[in-house]
Amino acid sequence: MLDLPMPQRTVQRIPTQREIQKLLDTLALEPRHYRLFYLLSMYIGCRRGELCALKWSDFSTTENGLLLTISRSRSNVPGKGIVEGTPKNGKSREIYISPELHGVILSYRRRKQMEAKQRHDTLSPYLFVDERGQLIHPDTFTKRLRKIYESINFPKEYHLHTLRHYYVTSLLHCGVDKQTVADLVGHADTGFLERTYCHPQSEQKVQAASSMLTMLRPDGGQLFNLTAACAKRQKSA
Repeated sequence: MLDLPMPQRTVQRIPTQREIQKLLDTLALEPRHYRLFYLLSMYIGCRRGELCALKWSDFSTTENGLLLTISRSRSNVPGKGIVEGTPKNGKSREIYISPELHGVILSYRRRKQMEAKQRHDTLSPYLFVDERGQLIHPDTFTKRLRKIYESINFPKEYHLHTLRHYYVTSLLHCGVDKQTVADLVGHADTGFLERTYCHPQSEQKVQAASSMLTMLRPDGGQLFNLTAACAKRQKSA
């Protein structure tokens, strides 16, 4: 008969809107491949390996806009090095890209074409290559972001996957249905999605407090009208 210690569940903090703006301003000064990589982490919520495996051929133009198909992942496997395979759930998925981000991606492509021309080389089929056209190691993006976080005094528990948490949480708070969000990030179980990725942010907590106050006092009056209460007590006495 032993009392086993209760496991402590770590709480995943999500960046506030002010922190996200601060991060975007800082990324504007970063090299283009880092800038786009972290922007996509926030904007489409892909895993690190999925972003590292992106190719230009994964983008296609449709009547609804630019469509991105996620079908591969590049990961660092112990004992094997960098291995490219299917996404974590083994299935491909499609994500639409807004015109604004489409413009950013086109600008990045032109830059990579220019670098390739200067090397007297052809454009790499992969998005995230360095100035020499070489694929960037997945760990490089993790280490670089950690330094960026430190430079702007972000909490130490923030990491690259935090941006994926931010993506899912933001969509759910904006009212996007659970099944759509689950499909966008490659999860079949909406319950797991909510348990793992949906985190209440400070703004939502403040809004909840304000909503409850409105429910208790729709007229905007004080919670306890002490003046009226005292007058009533004196009258009854």
